[in-house]
Amino acid sequence: MGQIIGVIPILATPFNKNGDINFKDYEKECEFLINSDVNGIGLALGSEIFKLDFEEKEKLIKILYKSIHQSKKNINIIVNTGTSSMNETIRLSKQAKDLGADGLMVMPPNLITLNDSEIMQYYETISDNIPLPIVMQDIPGASLSNNLIANLANNIEYCRYVKLEVPPTPLKIEGLLNLNPKDLIILGGASGNYYIEESLRGAKGTMPGSYIPDVFVKTYKLLNNNKWEEAYEYFNNYVPMLRYLSQGLSFSYYLSKYILCKR
Repeated sequence: MGQIIGVIPILATPFNKNGDINFKDYEKECEFLINSDVNGIGLALGSEIFKLDFEEKEKLIKILYKSIHQSKKNINIIVNTGTSSMNETIRLSKQAKDLGADGLMVMPPNLITLNDSEIMQYYETISDNIPLPIVMQDIPGASLSNNLIANLANNIEYCRYVKLEVPPTPLKIEGLLNLNPKDLIILGGASGNYYIEESLRGAKGTMPGSYIPDVFVKTYKLLNNNKWEEAYEYFNNYVPMLRYLSQGLSFSYYLSKYILCKR
């Protein structure tokens, strides 16, 4: 596994009318992302994992792993395993590791309010039990302060990444990097809305939805070649759509799947 950087779309989970997963369409989506030359693929909140049971998650990870393995491409698998139960988080994290995940994405518990010391203990327990890189998730309703993120990176072995979702993310990136956290890699979230601005501030990648991976990959390549103006001009064509899709999770789930079907 290489570093978790670049374009790492979050899969959308297709469902049939009866609520069962449409695994055939899911396989097509995996292939679509792989053929778009993404750097990683994630299963997370955007995949509606909160609707899935343990066995369904297992099957989705297995299909993704098999698709990547057959492609012979170097694509990281990131699985969101954070819950409000420490035991369940460990159980899901072990499942992800055993099925081939390259990293875990974990937000702090948000059903109860934890202080910084308790959040540190939460991540430390995961790190001590599951030897995989952790992408800490800073999300509305469970936000992590810059000082806490830096402390986690400086003191917990596998807390090597953070995904920032609470706007304004570019300003948070700047403030966080000013603290010089040890070996921390910052990724943007929030559907990739602020990808250019986040990259300018020092983010090393983004975790958008799965509906326009080619747009993000092209932008990423332009940025890597220091073609900032060209990247901005190209990416800005898609910003209105990204903003429109960010009006709420339910709306985003529906419209992003509609776009995927049309593609």
